[in-house]
Amino acid sequence: MTGDAAREITSVDELLTVAHLNHIQYFEVSGRRFDGFEQPNDDDLPGEGVAQVRLMQLFDGEAIAARARAEVHAEEGLLIADVAAFFQIAEKVDLSPELVSAFAKRVASPIIRPYLREAIHSTAAKLGMAGVPLLAPLDHAGEEILSPDSPA
Repeated sequence: MTGDAAREITSVDELLTVAHLNHIQYFEVSGRRFDGFEQPNDDDLPGEGVAQVRLMQLFDGEAIAARARAEVHAEEGLLIADVAAFFQIAEKVDLSPELVSAFAKRVASPIIRPYLREAIHSTAAKLGMAGVPLLAPLDHAGEEILSPDSPA
């Protein structure tokens, strides 16, 4: 075995020993009140009072990026937050797509979730919205786990 061989990682716990949170990046924080604007097409929005959360992940050989996008359709408007956590990998590793997905759901999502909540609620407050739903718990049945190549 050469020194350049990748270490095979088989569990999230083992991956935690070599993956370290490097930074958090916002990609979008936006909100729009519906009063004073033409109503959007209902087909383009989640149901009222619903938060759609998509979790995407990517492993490039040196880092894992996990990105969550929340779209919240409240009675008074639409709120969007899109946040990613980047984890640096300390050594050369071999990871299966299933392990990267499990890491994103179990480790990265709980780290990202407070940033999503804060962005949604501070945007709602700035827009003067009263009825903003909370983002569902991590294991909410409506949460969708996507890889970068999944259909939008």
